[in-house]
Amino acid sequence: MVTAILLMALLYGLARSPVWGAEPGAQKPAAQLTQAKAKAGSVNPAPDASPAEPAREETRRLSFSTLINRPAMTLRTSNGSSRVDFSTRSDELVTRAVLKLRYAYSPSLIPSQSQIRVLLNGELMSVLPVTKENAGRMLSQDLVLDPRFITGFNQLTLEFIGHYGNECEDPRHTSLWADISGTSVLELSTIPLALKPDLASLPAPFFDDHDRAILKLPHVFAAKPSFETLAAAGITASWFGKLAAWRGSRFPAYLDAMPKGHVVAFATNAERPAFLSELPEFKGAGLSIMTNPADGISKVLLVSGRDASDLKMAATSLVLGKSVMSGVNVNIAQSTLAAPRKAYDAPNWVRLDRPMKFGELVESVQQLEVSGHESSPIRINFRVPPDLFPWHGQSVPVDLKYRYTAPIRSGESRLVMGINDEFVQGFNLRSSGEGGSSGKSLLPFLDQKGLMAERSDAQIPAYKLGARNQMQYAFTFTYHGEGVCRDTQVENARAMIDPDSTIDFSGLPHYTELPNLGYFVQTGFPFSKYADLAQTTVVMPQQASAFDIETMLTLLGRLGESTGYPATRVTVTGAQDEAAFKDRDLILIGASPNQTLLDKWGAQLPAVISGPNRRISQPVHGVSFLYDWLGFGTKPNTEVATQENIQGTGALAALLGFQSPVTPGRSVVAVTAVQDKGLLQVLDVLADEGLARTMAGSTVFIRGGKPESILVGPTYSVGEIPLWMRGGYWLSQHPRIATMLTVVGAILLVYLLWRILKLIIRRRTLPGT
Repeated sequence: MVTAILLMALLYGLARSPVWGAEPGAQKPAAQLTQAKAKAGSVNPAPDASPAEPAREETRRLSFSTLINRPAMTLRTSNGSSRVDFSTRSDELVTRAVLKLRYAYSPSLIPSQSQIRVLLNGELMSVLPVTKENAGRMLSQDLVLDPRFITGFNQLTLEFIGHYGNECEDPRHTSLWADISGTSVLELSTIPLALKPDLASLPAPFFDDHDRAILKLPHVFAAKPSFETLAAAGITASWFGKLAAWRGSRFPAYLDAMPKGHVVAFATNAERPAFLSELPEFKGAGLSIMTNPADGISKVLLVSGRDASDLKMAATSLVLGKSVMSGVNVNIAQSTLAAPRKAYDAPNWVRLDRPMKFGELVESVQQLEVSGHESSPIRINFRVPPDLFPWHGQSVPVDLKYRYTAPIRSGESRLVMGINDEFVQGFNLRSSGEGGSSGKSLLPFLDQKGLMAERSDAQIPAYKLGARNQMQYAFTFTYHGEGVCRDTQVENARAMIDPDSTIDFSGLPHYTELPNLGYFVQTGFPFSKYADLAQTTVVMPQQASAFDIETMLTLLGRLGESTGYPATRVTVTGAQDEAAFKDRDLILIGASPNQTLLDKWGAQLPAVISGPNRRISQPVHGVSFLYDWLGFGTKPNTEVATQENIQGTGALAALLGFQSPVTPGRSVVAVTAVQDKGLLQVLDVLADEGLARTMAGSTVFIRGGKPESILVGPTYSVGEIPLWMRGGYWLSQHPRIATMLTVVGAILLVYLLWRILKLIIRRRTLPGT
């Protein structure tokens, strides 16, 4: 007994010892380790400088309606299935997964022969039985999924096996159905993983393409970052915004403070956040990864240099040359900036110098293939500059090539082409070389896969197009039953849109009227005209707050998402540097009076928000009901009709668009609010795609999270069109004048004909004629 007690005491003492055999005091506190390594000249302050917090389990709930982007999931036919895709980050481990399923099935099913199978990445997780008692009711079931089978990208498959008779069933009978509610939830419990710091893993973990949520990546600065430092941060923010793509991005700014989680930090010898104060002087531009001292497990991407020019060099190398980086840190001796981008050559926009192949518009050609008699439409997204100017019903030509398995009968199976969910054209799918659609069409032939191949010309009406568009191609194969107990048809229908199909925007001129904040919200135009923002200047308050900086970084992230290219040539300056405004498009950020240009240019603004003082203008509504009723499109009169000066204390934010007072033809977009914290209201609304679509005009007021758009004040045009086209466009915007000119022209023509006829009659009545 005594021996056992002594042995337990010995083991307890060993467990309490920091390291077996270590001398007393050999283990230094984390702060001392950090300081020692800093004095030794380490570029990267000890990834283990701060002890990691105990791994805390987090639980998130993923609703089916969000994952499948529709209200519910429907399983049809005797062997129908549907898939739910979800993903997990590379720096987290799933410890528990529960599928909270809500579903219903047909009362006509035979219980002993019907079931719903649940599979995770091809592995069977559970089988849901069918019973007569529960048929036709909404049921709830909690299914525990094995987390060992969860990877980065995952597929949760629901397979419906249904039977309503013992023999001679119609596999497409209407009684064969099961519905999965969109309120079903996938619940994932995760713990964070400590990753090895390595630049080769960039952009992870700061951006993880497995993560479907909006990217929220804090940027950390010294207490008073310079404009040049903010420009370098704008480069990285635009790059991360480009990577985030459809997820959206947000970049909270921290001044001399360190949040938990993954962050990007900027430091020079003159400007350093407090947590980097012990580092030795930087000898040049550099990039490094270290452990976040705020939580001891997340990572910090440090962009460093002797001065702001080094920061810009490091940021540019990060966004353009990360493929050659590895290790904990790299020193950048030289970085050559890429040649300036040409106008309208953004990687995310369609080519304007030649027809664009469909294969260039999708990530994989597999997205152009479908199977089954009633498959989901093939969807192809594309973006065009908003200032393209089609004229008089001009259409965009599409050279469409498609392949399909030959249907049993001609005329009943078809391909329907749509744009932005509106019908464009339909094509019959034929079983032989006879028939087919109108227009140019080659005789079908069998390709190497045994599919019929065709080619047709199509035209997309230009008025159906916006800045962001989606083409839909829906193949429908008619199912032919051969009669009772004779139906042997199988689901072998296949179809594809050939990746060599093209859409051609070349030859269209560029012309539009501004301001139009809808262009800015949807595509970042006119700033995104040059993908590297070579002609854009961001004007910040002299003492920019964290809210001002977050607004700037998030807007540049949106521009990176729009163009698909980082803002390597954007400039950032203050209101005093008016020489930098010439021949530039300007983004003004800040609340008055901090943003002094709002007061200085107050006369040119469509609205003014200066603390409690607010000036709001209303336009003249010159649209005639008679002309609208007759179908004429009339241009609204944007001249100021009334002006209201109001004092208030409530929250209010605004987007303002107007022509630059410095350079005619150049654009200014101002983001302002009663207080600088109110700028975040603008970012919240921009993050909501539904609300963002409603924003247009020259002024957008945001109150209570709701935008209100007004077009008031002078307009101006950008771009060039031929003189004759400009005249025709002007007349189309002034139908009354066009009608008057038409009437006058008709009168003159009648008068001219009358004079000619009178002259002819006079000649005939003259003697000798």
